[in-house]
Amino acid sequence: MQFVIMTVGKTHSGKTTFGKKIANKIKHSCLLDSDEVADFLSSKFPDLYDKDFTKDSNELSSGYYLKLMVLLDIYKQALKTNLPIISTSANADKNRRAKIRNLAKKSGRKVIIVYFNLLDKLLLTRIKASKRSTKNFTDLLINKQSPRFEIPSKKEADYFFEITDEVSGEKVFKEVIKIVTE
Repeated sequence: MQFVIMTVGKTHSGKTTFGKKIANKIKHSCLLDSDEVADFLSSKFPDLYDKDFTKDSNELSSGYYLKLMVLLDIYKQALKTNLPIISTSANADKNRRAKIRNLAKKSGRKVIIVYFNLLDKLLLTRIKASKRSTKNFTDLLINKQSPRFEIPSKKEADYFFEITDEVSGEKVFKEVIKIVTE
């Protein structure tokens, strides 16, 4: 059985770290990291992609939709392989998750959702300690992600896990590895 592992959570919740850890453990996989796609678009197509939000606004930019289209095209190509797919974007929108899930189902894959349910207070602490300083992550969390974040439900996946702290994160990691490698 092949799987799509979808992380769901706000900035600095550990989605990318978790996804990379899974990818390293299972070796051959397709890791879809929205930050890497954004960096690529920003460096190669700066006139098309600058940021996810329009300047001084909570409105999603055309660049954000471009990033989603690129990620979706890569995802569709990955579904044609036998590789497990790991999506480490925020996946904060219920409709977007449904699209990913439906495509996975059509290709005969099971969907694993790992929901990073961490308090904003902890995320703000992580943002302040972060070495990534090129973006305003505090504004992203408080003014942009939190108001539009849609909490996932167990009905959205074949397997659903919730991470609330580092201890549960390690437990979920082991359970996901067990499912994917059986």
